[in-house]
Amino acid sequence: MTPSGVFVIGAGGHGKVVVSTLQERGVEVLGVFDDDAAKWGGRLLGVPVLGGLDLAPEYADRGRFILAIGNNDHRARLAERFARFDWATAVHPAAYVHPSARLRAGVVVFAGAVVQPETVVGAHSIVNTGTTVDHDCEVGSYVHLAPGVHLAGGVAVGSRAMLGVGASVIPGVRIGEGAIVGAGSVVLRDVSPGETVVGMPAKPLQKE
Repeated sequence: MTPSGVFVIGAGGHGKVVVSTLQERGVEVLGVFDDDAAKWGGRLLGVPVLGGLDLAPEYADRGRFILAIGNNDHRARLAERFARFDWATAVHPAAYVHPSARLRAGVVVFAGAVVQPETVVGAHSIVNTGTTVDHDCEVGSYVHLAPGVHLAGGVAVGSRAMLGVGASVIPGVRIGEGAIVGAGSVVLRDVSPGETVVGMPAKPLQKE
């Protein structure tokens, strides 16, 4: 029988939202792990901070896990480090995910978010508060869609891309792997892998 409780990795601000999302869903949060020793023995929204990440494997057979790390690269490294863990997803009850949408392992969907039909969200990606992902989108692994991001239909977002608060993307645009879209930007064209774009309309950030 698979344990029903969940352990959270990360006791920062993002961790608070992950914990609260699970709690609102009625999921038992068994404990939190974080490498900040100052947090050990404390509590995060009533949940005990058990210790550093090195301790987490000792609990691998006691529950599922979820990563509460905002940084995409760090989250990807931890997913690889703890690849044998049983990864949970967390969807807030005030979010809407269409039954035909697919959420891969470790995805979090926060309050007010919407994921529409036939969309796929890759492993360990974040659909943050109030974000909307319309029909037929393909969101890669380790992506962060910050609060208030809006993806129109048929948008593709490559792995480890970061879309800042309030960014909007028109239908059919492709955001490359590791790209960054600045807060409040409006994306009207494809964004190359690793490229940073900002503004309305979004344009490549000029390097000094």
